[in-house]
Amino acid sequence: MSAPAGPDVFTRATTRLIALFTAIVVLLVVASGVFMYLTVRGNITDVAQGHSGEAEAEVENELARESINRLRWQLVALDGVIIVAVGALGYWYARRTLRPIRDLYGAQKRFVADASHELRTPLAIMKADFEVALREGGGPPGAEREAELVEAVRDGLDEVDRMGAIVDDLLTLSRIDAHQEELRFAPVDLAALVRRTGDALATVAEAARVAVAVAAPEGAVTATADAAHLERALRNVVRNAIEHSAAGDEVSLTLTVAGEAALLRVADSGPGIAAADLDHVFDRFYRSDSSRARNGGGSGLGLAIARWIVERHGGVITIESGQGRGTTVVLRLPLGGPRDRGRD
Repeated sequence: MSAPAGPDVFTRATTRLIALFTAIVVLLVVASGVFMYLTVRGNITDVAQGHSGEAEAEVENELARESINRLRWQLVALDGVIIVAVGALGYWYARRTLRPIRDLYGAQKRFVADASHELRTPLAIMKADFEVALREGGGPPGAEREAELVEAVRDGLDEVDRMGAIVDDLLTLSRIDAHQEELRFAPVDLAALVRRTGDALATVAEAARVAVAVAAPEGAVTATADAAHLERALRNVVRNAIEHSAAGDEVSLTLTVAGEAALLRVADSGPGIAAADLDHVFDRFYRSDSSRARNGGGSGLGLAIARWIVERHGGVITIESGQGRGTTVVLRLPLGGPRDRGRD
């Protein structure tokens, strides 16, 4: 999704609009001036030729009357044309210029609403858990009571972790939108990075009762990349696959080399994604099933961050899926790194 609308966007749009209208007005004024000059000169010539044998005073009076009458109607017609032209051009260009601003503003409103919803959900769960803990804490002591309190506190801590992840992703996206998220490129062993990602998510997969199968070349696969950001992108994709897999399913993470590019492939056998949703899976907070409960899910920002990281590496991230046949996400990265490492 595109960055939320900001002051710079509105300033540029307003400047363009003012510049265009100024140019149109200047052009029309110059054109009308030239037109009036040519018209008056032609009128004078026509009347003078038609009255070559009359007295000079009578010719001048007739010339003035005819010139003024003809010029009056011509100017009325010209004014009407100018008004219609300026109105039509102004309306067309204003709609054309303001359309992306309206879209950005709408995206910003949706982003704020989704972020508020994502943060409100863990807060509501924490509140409920702590209320239960307070209510049950006044009862007689015992092992069962202590277990309930521990469970309530553990659930609250889980929601704190989830809320912290959401805030961290929001801060990352804010730095991305402000072009302040920096990448540091250096030689990275992608094979080791893939194995490290699989090990890091082993606990998450075990809790979901999902197996993660990692396949990478035995030797080093060296690429120019930002190791921390690239591992974050890969973790986001693998974690998303785990969250959409059923107990007993398997998520595969493989690394292959095709020419001068590395292919990181993450595949799951989950429910898949409908064709209508494929174009939106990398949008911020997008959910293919808006009615699905959000407890246990991620922040809804991981894939958007992953796409930005991959594209900043000069690569592309693609997704293949279908309802009932799982999902495969492929991160294609140039081994030599991005061609222009200084771009935002």
